[in-house]
Amino acid sequence: MSDKIFDIGIIGYGPVGATLSGLLSSLGLSVVVIDKNKGVSPTARAINTDSEQLRTFNFLNITTEVIANSRKLKKVHFTDSEFNPYSTIDIPEKDKLGWPPTLLFYQPELETIIRSNNLNYKNLKILENAEAVNIQNTNPVQIDIKNNRKDSTVYCKYLVGCDGANSFVRKYIKAKLIDFGFDQDWIVIDAHTTKQIDISKDEAKQICDPNRLKTYVPGRRNHKRFEFKLLKGETKKDFSNKKIWELLSPWINKNNSKIERAVVYKFHACIADKWRDKNIFIAGDAAHQMPPFLGAGMGTGIRDAFNLAWKIYLIIKGMAEENLLETYQQEREPHANWTIQQAKLIGQMMEQFSYREKGEKYVPSSKGYGEVFPHLTKGYYGDPSDGLIATPFCRFDLDHSGKDSDEYFGWNFGLISKKKLPKEINLILKKMNIKVLSVNDNKLKNYFKEANYLLIRPDKYLFSRSKTNSDLKKALSELENQFSLIT
Repeated sequence: MSDKIFDIGIIGYGPVGATLSGLLSSLGLSVVVIDKNKGVSPTARAINTDSEQLRTFNFLNITTEVIANSRKLKKVHFTDSEFNPYSTIDIPEKDKLGWPPTLLFYQPELETIIRSNNLNYKNLKILENAEAVNIQNTNPVQIDIKNNRKDSTVYCKYLVGCDGANSFVRKYIKAKLIDFGFDQDWIVIDAHTTKQIDISKDEAKQICDPNRLKTYVPGRRNHKRFEFKLLKGETKKDFSNKKIWELLSPWINKNNSKIERAVVYKFHACIADKWRDKNIFIAGDAAHQMPPFLGAGMGTGIRDAFNLAWKIYLIIKGMAEENLLETYQQEREPHANWTIQQAKLIGQMMEQFSYREKGEKYVPSSKGYGEVFPHLTKGYYGDPSDGLIATPFCRFDLDHSGKDSDEYFGWNFGLISKKKLPKEINLILKKMNIKVLSVNDNKLKNYFKEANYLLIRPDKYLFSRSKTNSDLKKALSELENQFSLIT
């Protein structure tokens, strides 16, 4: 056996694997990444990020750079075949996290930003052109690797498969995909304009054309994304270069643009039935796949990464028991499931509007998940019907410090208090390694309505709101139990 045992092994170095490896390395853990490819994705695939992902990127100090190299989206239209809107979603400039709720990026560029930052971590080892060919779920986990030069073996305490829809790791842990029955064939076309043309730069369109459903998304700078649903009987052989330019003709042509790629994909809506086997986990597309209508596939994987990172960190540092990792799938699966259902619902809305143009009635087979989404269905204490508990906590500037609340709390559990804490509770907080912040209640008026204390998780979800010292002690006890904390 090699003398080196890494804290974490990650198979797959796409956006999710790269983000996870950066988060764990930034915490001082030793990480090895195994990827069968070399370099960043040569083409655009994922295209959309949101403020919660930007919060994760901020822990890597790359959010400013990501925003500077992305495009803010202002509107999303559901339109008829002539681009006349049936319905419009207005997107605010910023949300409660202080960042744009939707940003459009170019994947090769985003991956470069993440990977370049990862070069700062000397405890991160990247093995490219290296394919994992065998795994043994022993202690430590053993991964046998095949590459062009010589085969090798690495060992790690935990292994995470971020290796995509055809995940080798998912197959190894014998996880089965639960199929929600929404397979569709679409051709995805990425193009770059070479001249200034009159084309929408900050408004996306879901085009509900009864003759063919279409999507247009204005990527960053001169990148444009187009998607067209295949008609019954069509295959990828039907999409010659001439046919592709015909589809693109309402927007661009050969004289003002060039095509980067045109690929027929089968979109899926599915989720793995298990995300863990002992010390092996799956995340991102390995754990869930969804139609592209929300642009939420990568983002769901980034949320997986953040959720898993702080929990593995607590365990390796001896601050939590091993059974904390049972909460990973418990917390992430409902959110991923909800996101899949919403993506399906948007596809059904497009179908519905397209039938409307033909004068026919159409009722979607599903109305979505059918519940108010609290972001977390586990991992909180209190009543989430207040719309605050179990959701991402806001980010705010601290007076005169130059820091914001996320920077202040870092990877700690946090308590925000508007009342002076008694000595007894201060001792409990110190014992539990909970960082305390006293703030003026006007700054967090909604949160402090009928509450004096707010408990925040390391991933910045609001765990609880308490009014009295007695309530706070109960919440602290529940936090200690739920997260298997060693105090």
